[in-house]
Amino acid sequence: MTIYPKKNNTIMDTGLILALIAAVSFAAGIVMVRKTAGEAGESFSVTAISIFIGIPFFAIAILVSGEWSNLLNISWRALALLGSAGIIHFIIGRLLGYNSFRLIGANKATPFTMTNRFYTVLFSFLFLKESITLYIIFGVLCMFAGAALISTEKKSIAERMEKSLSRNEVRGILAALGAALCWGITPVLIKPGVEEIGSSSAGAFVSYATAAMVMGCLLLNRPRRKQLTQLPLKKSVLPMALAGMFTATGQLLNFTALGKSPASVVTPLLSIQILFIFFFSLLINRKIEVFTWKVILGMAATVAGTFLLFQ
Repeated sequence: MTIYPKKNNTIMDTGLILALIAAVSFAAGIVMVRKTAGEAGESFSVTAISIFIGIPFFAIAILVSGEWSNLLNISWRALALLGSAGIIHFIIGRLLGYNSFRLIGANKATPFTMTNRFYTVLFSFLFLKESITLYIIFGVLCMFAGAALISTEKKSIAERMEKSLSRNEVRGILAALGAALCWGITPVLIKPGVEEIGSSSAGAFVSYATAAMVMGCLLLNRPRRKQLTQLPLKKSVLPMALAGMFTATGQLLNFTALGKSPASVVTPLLSIQILFIFFFSLLINRKIEVFTWKVILGMAATVAGTFLLFQ
């Protein structure tokens, strides 16, 4: 997306504050997903609810900003780019990511999903002709070192409760890496789409709306629809809706922050969500999460790697 370098300090500060709040909101959403998906035993329902919840957030943002004209005049190219990004990011990526949170926990899964920054840099180099620096190389090494360290941690909920560690561990890690790939590809689609449509909020709305239409088609499948409609309202649906609200709020704040501050500043700041995930997990999911020195060091390495990527 287009970032305008000449901003006054007040606008820059506003962008950084929004990015920080977005990191907190994303972290709260992930921790809530971990809790609700774990209790439900599946990730499809929370994915569906999170997508439908996101649409009114961006509709209101477009209404307030007066950018409906951007949406109405969208080109077929921008629609294809943003629609594809919505399907890949919000449906495939979230299904994989939320499943990894359910299987191995948010603390262990997040450093793997955050390797999406590597894929973004790689695909930006290949398709958007952006450069690769020595900082990027070191950043990638730090991120994968952190993920590798966490992958050696064998103390998990699956091990204590089911004694079937290896299968759940491998499935969780593969799901997290698959989510990272999806979430790493989409910025390469979103950037030219948003530049063409001329509005971050309108671009996000198109992505969410496309994902919602595809999800609606998936819900025509009776078993999936039955699975969603039979969830208990108070125990599952409302917490899932709350998780979706946190995530949508984070997305809205993230898009707004990118309009006020450089991506090279906003993106690393967003990476500290992993620290808030650890904190919220300690408060909410203490009994179902993993808190060991390997996990903590892996998180720290991932954050350091993200900052290096955007130097």
